[in-house]
Amino acid sequence: MKKEDLEESEKCVGQIFPVIKDQHGNTLDGFHRKRVNPNWREITMETKDELHALKIRIHANIIRRGIEKKEGYDWVQKARKLLNPNNPNQLSQRELAKILGVSKTWVQEHDTWSPPTMENIGYFYGYNVWGFKNESWRNLVIAGDPNQPDKEFYHGSTPAFVIRQLLDMFQPKLILDSMAGVGTTGYVCSNHNPQVECHQFDLYPYEKYGVQQRDAEFIESEKKYDLIFNHIPYLDMVKYGDHEQDLSTMNEKEFFDKLKRIFLRNYYLLAENGVYAILVGDWRFGGKLIPITAKTTLLAQECGFKLYDEAIKLTAEQKGVALQEYRASKFGYLAQTFDTVLIFRRA
Repeated sequence: MKKEDLEESEKCVGQIFPVIKDQHGNTLDGFHRKRVNPNWREITMETKDELHALKIRIHANIIRRGIEKKEGYDWVQKARKLLNPNNPNQLSQRELAKILGVSKTWVQEHDTWSPPTMENIGYFYGYNVWGFKNESWRNLVIAGDPNQPDKEFYHGSTPAFVIRQLLDMFQPKLILDSMAGVGTTGYVCSNHNPQVECHQFDLYPYEKYGVQQRDAEFIESEKKYDLIFNHIPYLDMVKYGDHEQDLSTMNEKEFFDKLKRIFLRNYYLLAENGVYAILVGDWRFGGKLIPITAKTTLLAQECGFKLYDEAIKLTAEQKGVALQEYRASKFGYLAQTFDTVLIFRRA
């Protein structure tokens, strides 16, 4: 459900469905409700193990809404791996249904999944990754980290492999992520060998993984950072909240004006030989394209950075594959399949 729909629902009928957490404070269901209203009512359920937590999440969703086929597929496959890590497919669908407490029909429906094809979404021109046969580029995408914290609850989470690649390339000792979201950068740094010190901030603090509340424009530090990473919003394609300083709530001029102030702050915070990496994609909707990547590159250069390198991040794992293809079909452009990692140094 969209943020706007949740807000209207709360106004109209109140908080019908509570946020469900386990005894450790982990959100099992209702992450988006909590983003809409931090004071959304909560209940706590005791969980025995990870499988029990997954069951609660499945039942909390299937009894109150229709779920995307891909979402149900991910849950079924996760249950299989939890029950039999060495041979996930050994369990029959009937056995799995009994263990999960759902119907065999539901398991059958969600035990397989494949990306939608042109035949069942209508005509569209194709994808904006070219030069491969039969979408074979999808096979080049690094699989998502199954242990990455709460990424399924957070729209547009940074893939863990992006941060790992930056750590391996530049071997920083101190990192800043001032748009940390759910805390992927800190998660990767804490699991890296050796561990890397990481400071994480966001307008919407995610304290579970050490993300503190702070506006990226106003970060204070006596230290200089070897690596600063930002995964910036793509204008308002996803609205993350209603904070007045949230980039995703701003029009294009406001967005780039604030981004410039953030870049100037990051220039001050970056060590002399440090690296500033930005994960960014372009804005596409209604047949219109705003080249955020190009504008961001020029803006960073205005603020004293030089473009050191860049990389393409393929996005074959995003939940919105069908949505991307539907939009491409409706508005007549290529389906978005990649973002860009821009790597800057001080000029």
